[in-house]
Amino acid sequence: MRPVQIALFSALNLAALSGCVTLNSVSQTQIPAARDHEVAAESSKMIILGLNFDNDYVDQVRSQLKERCPNGDVRGILTKDERIIYFLFVEKRRVTATGYCATAGGRT
Repeated sequence: MRPVQIALFSALNLAALSGCVTLNSVSQTQIPAARDHEVAAESSKMIILGLNFDNDYVDQVRSQLKERCPNGDVRGILTKDERIIYFLFVEKRRVTATGYCATAGGRT
C-alpha cells in the first residue's frame, strides 16, 4: 500500500471507531438547605440502528432513587439525558439523576 492509501484507510477507521457524547437535557429542582445525604441513580440502554421501541429504562432511575431514600423525599434532583454514539449505527442512551434525601424532620 502507498502512504496515501494507508493514511486514508487509517482516517476512515478512526472516524468509524470514534465515539461522541451529547448532552440532550439537564434539569434541576430546588436544592434543599439540608444536603447531608446525597443519592444517585443511573440507567442506560443500547440502541442499534436507531430502533428504540420503549423508554422503560428511564423509569428505573425513579425506582433507584426511591430505594436509596426509603424514609424520605428526594429533593434538589439534577437529571441528565446523554446520548453516546459508539459507531455509526450503535448508540447508548443514559439517564442519570442525583439528589438529596430529606426526611420530614429535615434529617436523613
